[in-house]
Amino acid sequence: MQKVFWDKPVVAGQRLIFGPMEAQRFLHANWPYAKNLDYAAADLCILKALDGRATPDEAREMFEVAVQSADPARHPDALKLAG
Repeated sequence: MQKVFWDKPVVAGQRLIFGPMEAQRFLHANWPYAKNLDYAAADLCILKALDGRATPDEAREMFEVAVQSADPARHPDALKLAG
């Protein structure tokens, strides 16, 4: 499994997430929000990207959706694109 990085990191809370492997670790060890269907979809898509069944860009998009949908009212800055 090769290490893949996104062109632009995703800001999740106070963290910058740079790729699918880091996103998976964040989802499983540091996810500060309630887990919902978008979380589950992102987790699955990230796993698929890590084994070549989805693209890193698809994983990034799903991760962004999960962060944004987690609690946008309480966390208005939960999702920002760096850069």
